[in-house]
Amino acid sequence: MTLDDRLADLRTAIDAEIRRARSSAIENLLRRVTQIRTASNDADRAAAFEDAAREYAADPAVLEFLKTLAPPAAREEKDLRAQRFARVRVAEIQLYHAAQMNGGRASRDVYRALKSQMDSARDAYREKFLAPVNRTADYLHAEFVRTLANDDAVLLGPEYPGPLV
Repeated sequence: MTLDDRLADLRTAIDAEIRRARSSAIENLLRRVTQIRTASNDADRAAAFEDAAREYAADPAVLEFLKTLAPPAAREEKDLRAQRFARVRVAEIQLYHAAQMNGGRASRDVYRALKSQMDSARDAYREKFLAPVNRTADYLHAEFVRTLANDDAVLLGPEYPGPLV
């Protein structure tokens, strides 16, 4: 057997081993993806994702892919709930108190025109989202500015107490 024959045999063996390793890696990844996607609840899904993340810790591309399957973090869910709450409360104010809102904008003092409604929304937001254990951003203030004051915080007026946090 010549050196060229030996190199060709070695190359063939290496190619076969690479195909076997790729196939095994793909099967393993698919098994992990199936575990994540078929989990019966968020806790099981999070546990499956954490197991897979440990297994693929050295492979950032796989981790990025797995993140697309992971459940949203509790923090993200809480932020989404807070944002939704803020949008709904401000939309209700806008819907049911449109004349007062327009008058407040015209006089550049939205807070004075809608004080009771805004204070009620602020109290509910504070209680639901700003308790020491829940700490989240003040999406309600941002929504007041964006929606009620047309992105001009000055329109809220001098008596507006400002952000809750």
